[in-house]
Amino acid sequence: MIGQTFINPAISEAILIYLKYKDQPTNPAHNDFLVHAISTLVFIYGELDILNPYITHNEQMMGGFDSNITKYGFPMEHLTDFKNQFMRFREEEKVQARPNTAFIKIEKYLIDMFCYKQKSMNLAMEEFANFKKYLYVIDNPLMVNDLNKYTIDPNEIGGYLKSKMFEAQHQFSVEPMHKEILNSDAYTLLGYNLTQINNLNSQDLKAVNDQIYSFFRVDSTLQNRKELLDKAVNYYKRYGNKITSGNGYVDFLLFASVLATAVFVVMLIALNF
Repeated sequence: MIGQTFINPAISEAILIYLKYKDQPTNPAHNDFLVHAISTLVFIYGELDILNPYITHNEQMMGGFDSNITKYGFPMEHLTDFKNQFMRFREEEKVQARPNTAFIKIEKYLIDMFCYKQKSMNLAMEEFANFKKYLYVIDNPLMVNDLNKYTIDPNEIGGYLKSKMFEAQHQFSVEPMHKEILNSDAYTLLGYNLTQINNLNSQDLKAVNDQIYSFFRVDSTLQNRKELLDKAVNYYKRYGNKITSGNGYVDFLLFASVLATAVFVVMLIALNF
């Protein structure tokens, strides 16, 4: 099926030229931007993953172009846009648009694809140096002419690569902070408005909770701290003060024992009379 349109005319032509001149890297046709984008895909995924789908005309089936490009986690919706940008590049090239937005988007998508592979396969950071040779950055003298032709800021693509490398080195992950809401009576007893409590961010809420635990003499590091706090709050609501053992549950037991002793003494006095 070589020669038939695959995905879209721009991609088909780029793959066909790549096949024809892949062993002639100095040929001007080989250095066309879209052909070079195919070369970059081959570097990332391997020649079989790119050329076999073209030869078999398999875009979306198992083992096809789409599944091969997304196998490391690159999002399908981004792949759809990536393929569309090949046609967009030719359209902008005809009118000599500068910047050529498709040129920039294709390069950034290629960087993203490599980063997904790097993370998925835990590649050494040194692999970025080999990948960088395929990118249109000012460090690559042979690509500077096209870089100046298609962009206004020649450092944009290189800056994007640096930011992605930094993320790969530091493995950032963003996790939402857990908001621990305590017994509502604990807040109201200490004069807090529940609406205000619900609107606090996680950090401020934690500070208030620490005050609550401290007031009711409950160790905030204990696994059952909320249960102990509930018992301490109930005791406070009933008797109007807190006792100071340092543990809400122990405080409750201490009070119970004191009360039992007082009742026993009163009974003894009554019996003597």
